[in-house]
Amino acid sequence: MYNGTVDLTLLSHPENKTMNKSAQLSAAIALAATAGFATAGSLDIDRAYASELKADAGTRNVLNVGNASNIEVEVGVRFSYTYNTRSDDASMTLGDDDTTVGFSFSDVEVRVSGDVTENMHATLSFDFGPDDGVSGSGGVNLEDAYVDWSVNDDFTLRVGQFVPNFSDEARTSEFHTLGGYRAVSHEYLNTPSWSQGIEGWFGGDNWTGTIGFTDGFGTWNTAFNSSAEQDYSFHARFDFYSDSDKARFNDQTSWRGSADGWRIGAGIAFASMGSTNPSAATDTDVFYWNADASYEGDGWTVRGAAYGYSYDGGTGADFDDLGFMIGGSVFFNDQWELFGRWDCMILDDNGNGLIAAAADDTFNFVSIGTNYYFVPESHAAKLSFEVGISLDETALIGGGSFSGSSVTGVSPIGSGPGSSGFLGDVSGEDGELMFSGTLQWLF
Repeated sequence: MYNGTVDLTLLSHPENKTMNKSAQLSAAIALAATAGFATAGSLDIDRAYASELKADAGTRNVLNVGNASNIEVEVGVRFSYTYNTRSDDASMTLGDDDTTVGFSFSDVEVRVSGDVTENMHATLSFDFGPDDGVSGSGGVNLEDAYVDWSVNDDFTLRVGQFVPNFSDEARTSEFHTLGGYRAVSHEYLNTPSWSQGIEGWFGGDNWTGTIGFTDGFGTWNTAFNSSAEQDYSFHARFDFYSDSDKARFNDQTSWRGSADGWRIGAGIAFASMGSTNPSAATDTDVFYWNADASYEGDGWTVRGAAYGYSYDGGTGADFDDLGFMIGGSVFFNDQWELFGRWDCMILDDNGNGLIAAAADDTFNFVSIGTNYYFVPESHAAKLSFEVGISLDETALIGGGSFSGSSVTGVSPIGSGPGSSGFLGDVSGEDGELMFSGTLQWLF
């Protein structure tokens, strides 16, 4: 991504510039005092005085930042056309209308970042596309709003609103994923979304660790007394790498000419609610876990992940769900890439969870597609085509995902609008088909 950089080096106050400005300002004031106190001054002198004041202030303060920081502005857009077809069974809510099509903005993100002090760096981002949470509303949505404080060379503290570092899928920018949609198993079972809290980062050349304390998954832009927040939530994650080049795993692809390398990691999270007000009516605990790994070679990559979700409502409403994903990609030349992914979810059918007792509890999804990179080895402009099919009945999971203490959302399958591309079929039917074409541009 190209970063637009604003040069704020004038904030360093070179001594010679400061002396020149002071001398000029003093001369302007003296001239104004001589000719203006008795006669109210001339217009030219007033303008000169105002200009010097403005110039002097500009050397001392830009956006109230009194240091030599760089303000970076980044913009990312993903624009898609999606085709989804399901069974034409007349029992559907919309009668026998079995096809949903249309254009949409998957993301319209503006990100601003800059130095606060020598060891504090802040990030602020807004999404002008659809809400990436569960409501699906449009408008402007605050996403990231945090500051990274480098306490020392080995420890950084993140404070504010952010996506908890819990899974590799969640921490990878949507502009750096394969295809137009994230893994179905992740979106349904294990996506943390944004939260408010603190997070500590530490590590070495070949490993990274994170420990965090937040209000719980999916509690962005909430007040401390919001009923959407958990009483408390803790999470932790550790990653291990084949070498010190950790940045190569910031995206889900591997460019041609890349050396072999691997990454393996795991994350856990625990949240509790019901002991404070406002909160759940009964004591409720939720536990998330995931393990994931990636291997990258010369123009190809393989990825895999396992997701787990456990819920204990305190009144018999308890269940355990699992999900798995494996995928990868390969380049045919410097600009064309083929990718594929298989998702599987195994949901608890004890009757206390999201599906009824004795119902089919296994759900499989397959996706395949291509990426065209307008500039080799760059995500700045990318065209993606993706085809997905559900191999099992999706009616039981098409009503939304389980988040916190209640089932949220109406469709599609996943944590937010369009998060998986699948909408859920009618009872007794399988074979839902999804096609999407997405153009993204970054500047």
